[in-house]
Amino acid sequence: MEQLPPAEYLRTLPQGTLFATAHLTDEEHNPLLLRSVYDPEEWQLVGGNLDFGEDPWGCVRREAQEETGLVLPEEPGALLAVVFGPPSGPWPFKVGLVFDGGTLTGRRIAEIRLDPGEHTELRVLPLALWRPVLAPRRRSIVEAAAEARRAGRTAYLHLGGPAATSRPGNAKGPEA
Repeated sequence: MEQLPPAEYLRTLPQGTLFATAHLTDEEHNPLLLRSVYDPEEWQLVGGNLDFGEDPWGCVRREAQEETGLVLPEEPGALLAVVFGPPSGPWPFKVGLVFDGGTLTGRRIAEIRLDPGEHTELRVLPLALWRPVLAPRRRSIVEAAAEARRAGRTAYLHLGGPAATSRPGNAKGPEA
């Protein structure tokens, strides 16, 4: 069988997007999330969609600096979760990588300066207090990241239905 030229072959592949985020916590392991300007009911991890030519950790570092003023280390934290969202309406599939962004001191959290064009507020709350605030899909990502950090292994989430499912992966976690 003859191989297709690259441009022709690429047209046969599904199209999607990739996002990368950081699971940041305070010293008590409480997640830090940001309230979106675009949807005030939505709370988000630090991060966003990859730009052309960017690698996932580079995206997290860029977004962290743009959104909060935080400068994250050059070396990535452990991969805590891989998230898959199938196509929905006009949107293609979406794959996300959630990295361990580390633990922030109270002083470092107080120094965060939000980009007012993207976020209006930041909160650091225990998971139990985040649960009623977060939409189910976002909640599943935040909970999976916290559990992956605790357990030392990467989680896989398929956000295909009304509720997300989390399946432990076989990839190495924070020790990797």
